[in-house]
Amino acid sequence: MEDKKSNSVEAVRVAVRILDELALANRAMGVTELAEALGETKPRIHRHLSTLKETGVIEQDQSSERYRLGWRVFQLGEAAGTQFDLRKRAEPYLTRIRDELHETVVLAVPVNGQPMVVANLDNIYARITISVKPGNRPLPHCSALGRVTMAFSSPHVQDEILAKPLMAETPRSLVDPDAVRQRLAQVRERYYDHSDGEVLLGVNTVAVPIFRDGVMLAGALAVVGSMQNIPSPPRPAQLAVLHQCAAELSEQLQGNAYTFWQSGRG
Repeated sequence: MEDKKSNSVEAVRVAVRILDELALANRAMGVTELAEALGETKPRIHRHLSTLKETGVIEQDQSSERYRLGWRVFQLGEAAGTQFDLRKRAEPYLTRIRDELHETVVLAVPVNGQPMVVANLDNIYARITISVKPGNRPLPHCSALGRVTMAFSSPHVQDEILAKPLMAETPRSLVDPDAVRQRLAQVRERYYDHSDGEVLLGVNTVAVPIFRDGVMLAGALAVVGSMQNIPSPPRPAQLAVLHQCAAELSEQLQGNAYTFWQSGRG
């Protein structure tokens, strides 16, 4: 009986990973491609795809035979968005951060241990603006949003990400797995990360975590700007604004990680 229960739980996990991979890819994918991405056998992935297709969660393109997210996922997302709309709650904080720090502000949510930008507010105070579009998926290992997201993900998710070849965006990108792990430990201690020149030379990003339901990661807030205005390490005043907004937003979501963190620092 216990083995049957374990198999059922594992089947659900694989199905969720398939949906996460399709969401991250933002395009239709074939059985072979999904199996390689998830480190599973083709027959196993095909069985799960068939079941998901029957429930309407995914659809199959008849000409290419590739799979994509189905209309039912959109319906579920709309329903979830009504109950838990992080973007809506974060709107006043995005405005507050932009107006206090005079930088572009970004909100991202975790998808399978990797960040996806869901909202941004461009800097209206600068003549030249650095913008990050919603839907952008910064690399998990060499971006501030990515490392903050990965730092508060499960060890299993971290191992999966760091087992793959780590691509460099610039000569400054962090691509050594051991160095990334050390950085993740720092992120968990200080509750922020920065990526000066790792995504784009001359540009720095500072990100802080948002929590929900205790210590579960809900997302991340970040500011993006030139190294001239966001130095490395970032200014204490910049971190103070980000941490205060993230802590208040977390409290609204019943997240208490900042309470424990601040107590530990004290």
